[in-house]
Amino acid sequence: MGESDATGETTGREHWRADRPADDELLGSLWIRWTDGGSDMHLHRICEIVPQLTRTDTFPFLAIKPESGNRPTFERVERDSDGTYRETGAEAQFAFIDGIPRQLLRHAPLVIAVATALLVAGAWLDPSVGPVTDLFPSIAGPDAGLFALYLAITPVLVWLLSMVDVVEYREFPSALAIYGLVGALVAGVGMSVFLTVTADHPSAIEPNVVFVSGYLLLLLVAGQFLYEATLRIEHLFVTLGARSNDIVGDELAYRHFLTDLHDSLRLRVYGLSPSRVFGVLVAAQFAIIWLIGNGPQELDYGLGLLVNASLNAILGTAAFQFLVVVRYFNRLLNASGEYSDVELTYEPFHVDGYGGFRDLGRFAIRINMILTMAGLYLVYRLYVVGGRAIPRGGVMAIGDPLSTAVWLISFVGPVVGYALGAGAWGYYSFWSMHAKMVRDKHRIARKYQGTAREVDNDRTPAAGDRIESFDDSEGPAWAALQAAPTWPLEVNKMASLLSSNVLPLLFPVSNVLF
Repeated sequence: MGESDATGETTGREHWRADRPADDELLGSLWIRWTDGGSDMHLHRICEIVPQLTRTDTFPFLAIKPESGNRPTFERVERDSDGTYRETGAEAQFAFIDGIPRQLLRHAPLVIAVATALLVAGAWLDPSVGPVTDLFPSIAGPDAGLFALYLAITPVLVWLLSMVDVVEYREFPSALAIYGLVGALVAGVGMSVFLTVTADHPSAIEPNVVFVSGYLLLLLVAGQFLYEATLRIEHLFVTLGARSNDIVGDELAYRHFLTDLHDSLRLRVYGLSPSRVFGVLVAAQFAIIWLIGNGPQELDYGLGLLVNASLNAILGTAAFQFLVVVRYFNRLLNASGEYSDVELTYEPFHVDGYGGFRDLGRFAIRINMILTMAGLYLVYRLYVVGGRAIPRGGVMAIGDPLSTAVWLISFVGPVVGYALGAGAWGYYSFWSMHAKMVRDKHRIARKYQGTAREVDNDRTPAAGDRIESFDDSEGPAWAALQAAPTWPLEVNKMASLLSSNVLPLLFPVSNVLF
């Protein structure tokens, strides 16, 4: 047994909180989808393409079946005026986002496929925008037949692979639909970039519906990533408090935190959801700017404006919910805040290798990936779309102050907003976790270090003679504690992922602005 320190606290190793969960099956399983327990990132396995419907007794007599699996559920805990925690006996299903916005995220491929079909078909009816077929090369004669034969062979090859289970037959239709849509939109992005690069000036390019490809591609890929992250976030936050003897010291206090977070995510004011009102108002702001200007993709395309505004309302709703989660997460990390009773504590020898914060770090990385996708699209939009809206003389040649302001708000403003948002996310996630881990590591060192001892006359000074070392051999070795990580993920990997946020900002914009 260890000796007591100056504060009277026992320092023996057995009095440390356990550095691993009691149930080994939970090891490393926080950052998974609660629907299937999976952790792979295949796009065709994330969302559902066709809604699974069930009959109901009320109008409209049909409803979408909920996701399969055990929904993350917790028992609500309230805090009384005297500071004690009380279980209410009521269970709550924790959901990052719910209702129609959730169903749209859940069926993101179908939503984007419908939006793509509407915009492509509408271009044939709207004389102000050219249809995508205007960009198709004319192929005639025997070469056209040979090329068609080449394309027809591809699905046969995939079918043959599926017969021997190299490609799973049951997943083939969904994979073909999703990756086919991704391929078509990538081709559209490539064509729009090609048109911009090869033109004498972007303003000389004829309006064509192909310029909506970048926006739709972002929503298709990032939307699926966001839905998959939603399933993982819900599992992460609920399971984190359910694991005993882990980094959460007080389960009741944690469930009180979870109760507050749950109530904020599902808040209603005068019967309205603030997140949905926020999303509608954000979309309305952009719609106003687009009405003053020439539409979201500079196409003067009414249907395009309507589709963009509708999808932006969903994005705004998800962004609002995300900000709520970030705010509560930051308050949880604050040891002196209102949720300090949770005792979220860094465990230097946790089995995950990152002080128990690895899965929280994975959550931060996923959001960082989505931010990077958004940043790349915004720079693409600045060059490819925004460049078509300014004359050869640059922004200063627009002349009209209102038109100049609209251009800056529409194209430069989102890039600046991305830079601020990415920086804020890096601070409130990675840096906040790092600061928390460092503080707790220093606290542990102070708690378990020994007292200064006089050096015996018959030997030279050695390790253990200074106050910086441990006096108790039963405690963790000083070198091991010093080597314990203070970042939630491997430093080099995390640095490379964080640096990806800067990539969209490295493209020079002087040739567009001036």
